[in-house]
Amino acid sequence: MSIWKVKGVLKIKKLMIFLFFLELFFFRIISNTIACSCSWNGPFLKVSKGALLVIRGKIIRHHPGQSPTMDVLILETLKGAVLDSGMVVQMGDGMFCRPAMEGFPPGSEWILALNGPGSKPGKGLAISHCGEYWLRVQNDYVVGSIDGEENQIKRIPVKEFVSRFLYPFFSENFSKQIKAGERFKRPFGSRFEFILEPNSTGWEIVIKEYGREENLSRLTPPLHFAPNPREIEGWHLSGNPYNCSSRSYKAETCPENPRKFIFSPEVGKKIDGSKAARSVTVDEIENVKRFGRGTLTIESFNLEQRKDGCPNIERMNFTVKLEGGY
Repeated sequence: MSIWKVKGVLKIKKLMIFLFFLELFFFRIISNTIACSCSWNGPFLKVSKGALLVIRGKIIRHHPGQSPTMDVLILETLKGAVLDSGMVVQMGDGMFCRPAMEGFPPGSEWILALNGPGSKPGKGLAISHCGEYWLRVQNDYVVGSIDGEENQIKRIPVKEFVSRFLYPFFSENFSKQIKAGERFKRPFGSRFEFILEPNSTGWEIVIKEYGREENLSRLTPPLHFAPNPREIEGWHLSGNPYNCSSRSYKAETCPENPRKFIFSPEVGKKIDGSKAARSVTVDEIENVKRFGRGTLTIESFNLEQRKDGCPNIERMNFTVKLEGGY
């Protein structure tokens, strides 16, 4: 073999070695792009706020392979919307910021927060491992890092967990001016609206939950024989209620300022629902108060005097404070 042939072979080998390392270099770049390294962003009740969909579901089967997935039967939807009772969830093996599906055996039940930050779901649904985006359900208890540190495992009844997830604690204040005939509406908490509903002489305080028509504040006492704090009428502010002959209950006094009211999502459901066969109890009123409390302070107002002595409210400046939740 001539020296030129030997040199040619060496050049080819060097080129092959160079191409091998070049390919390995690009493979590592791609792998690092797909692989995930993220910090733990918090317990379920914190990180699930960033998830598009939260469900309670049962694992049906696994589909291992290069792109592992698992089939999930949806038992309850806690956040978002789905069109079917089943779904396919993309899983990982440390890649794509997704947990391995081996930790979710078929037949097990979970609360899953899907497509949260860091999950790289692509076109489908996925669980992120950048926080506590999944909780195990065992014997009607939810188990995992619900609201504590990363390794702080808690165990609470499913019903209590759902209440805390749907209705987390809130405390909000706001001020506004409103004119006669105007309707004021403002969202608060995670699922509620505060509304001032106009009537012929003033407004009524209304609290609603999204998707329901029930006035959740309607059990604010007193329920009979005296004007209710939720009702704001001109004669309440006139200084002399006797001038208004059409005042409710022929009241001698008016509701105090600030107006205090209570509310709960259980009103119209477990408390004084459509099939209720009795009046509400003192304990039920206390349960409503325990969930939600509000005050409306009338800061200033203008009245339009009428001949019947029952003035209209032309303008009202008010401040509202709302607090409650679980």
